[in-house]
Amino acid sequence: MKAKIDERIKEEYETKIEGKFKIYLGNKLYAKGKNKWTRYFASSLVEFVLATEYFGGSGVSYVGGLSTDYTARAGNDTSTPSSPNMSDLVSKIDIAPDTKSTVLFKNSGYTEYKSRHKFSWNPGTIPPQTIGEFGVYLTLTDDSWESPYENPSFGSIYGGALIPVQNAGVRLGARIASADGDFDPIDYDSSEALILEWYVTIKF
Repeated sequence: MKAKIDERIKEEYETKIEGKFKIYLGNKLYAKGKNKWTRYFASSLVEFVLATEYFGGSGVSYVGGLSTDYTARAGNDTSTPSSPNMSDLVSKIDIAPDTKSTVLFKNSGYTEYKSRHKFSWNPGTIPPQTIGEFGVYLTLTDDSWESPYENPSFGSIYGGALIPVQNAGVRLGARIASADGDFDPIDYDSSEALILEWYVTIKF
């Protein structure tokens, strides 16, 4: 009985951060599932909470967040499982999406908040080849501090913006890989648009 009560309390009060994806070939949903996080994403969230640095008189024009500079890439690898310390895709196809966009959502009970990043490669943008991985890149920390770090003061300038994480740069935040069982490798013939939708959901 006590175990059931403990589990119910855990479900009701536990905050969850989920990263999910959808892959489309043209208008057809090809796969959906959960991504794997990297250390840079997790560390950036923690640093963002504790950010205290202020850059006065530095000519900063605006304050930026983790999507100050964001993008995605596809890759060829089909055999390497994801690990938290990955800094890039294993075999990256370094072709940027033709379009990208972001949207925010919240439910009426204020217990779930969601963001969506959408990346689209037009037909012909990526030449025909096997696609076995995707990466989402955000403006993230380099996670160079040692633990424990008492009374930290984080902040950096990136692209003319104050970013509340240390040594901000565009880094791999999430990986979606066929080697993790996230999707079957795509025999991409370049005749249809390749679309990646990436969602971050916080619910409690």
